[in-house]
Amino acid sequence: MDTKTKQALYHSTAYDVAGESMMTFKPINAIHQHLCGFHVYAHDHTRHVEAHHFCTHRSKDLHQCIIYDSDDANARLIGIEYLVSEKVFKTLPEEEKRYWHSHKYEVASGTLQLESKPLVPGIVDDMAEQPAMLELYQTYGKTIHTWPFDTSPELPLGPPNLMMAYTQDGQVAADKLKAREERTGVSIEAKKKLRAGYLPPYERAEGADQWENSGKGISFNAKEVEIKK
Repeated sequence: MDTKTKQALYHSTAYDVAGESMMTFKPINAIHQHLCGFHVYAHDHTRHVEAHHFCTHRSKDLHQCIIYDSDDANARLIGIEYLVSEKVFKTLPEEEKRYWHSHKYEVASGTLQLESKPLVPGIVDDMAEQPAMLELYQTYGKTIHTWPFDTSPELPLGPPNLMMAYTQDGQVAADKLKAREERTGVSIEAKKKLRAGYLPPYERAEGADQWENSGKGISFNAKEVEIKK
C-alpha cells in the first residue's frame, strides 16, 4: 500500500471503528449529564450563543464540562466550563472572582435545562432534573469559548473569549429562546413555574457577576512576551 493510500485511511469509517476498539476513552465515557443553556460574550452583550454542556463531576464541589454548539454528531467543540460550589467560590482570590458567573437566574428562570432524548416523557424529565437544578442553583461557573462560531463558523479563529451567564429577565435573546422551545417542545415558562415550587430562597455570593456593577466586561488579547529559557 502506497503512502497516499495509507493516509487516506485516516478519514475512513473502518479506521474510526478500529480506533474505537483499540483505544480507551475514559474521560469521555465519564460524561453523564447534558445541560443546555445560553452564554453571552463577557465583552459584547449583543452576542448570544446556545451552549450544550456535557459534564462530569470530579467531586461534589467541582464539575467540568465540554461545550458544543449543538448535540448533533458533527457539532462544533466551542469551549469549556468549570462549575464550583458556593463554598469553593467564596475561597477564590478577589482577582479570580471576576472571571466567574452565578447560575441562580439561569436555573430559576428555566433557561438552563437538562437536554433529554426526544422519547423521554416530560414528567420524567421534570423529576430527573430536580436534584440537578437544586445543586446547580448555588454553583458558580468559569466559561471560556475557543471557537466564536457566531462570527467564524468554519474555523476557530482569534483569541479565546470569556463568557458570562444571565442574571435577570430581558437579557437573553428572545429568538434564541424561541428557537430552542420549538426544537425541544419544552416551555421555559413551565420550567420556571415548576422550579418556583421547589427551589429555596437564595442570595448570590458576593463577587460573582461583577459586570453588573462595573458595567465593564473582560476580553483576552494576545500579548507577545520574552520566552523563559
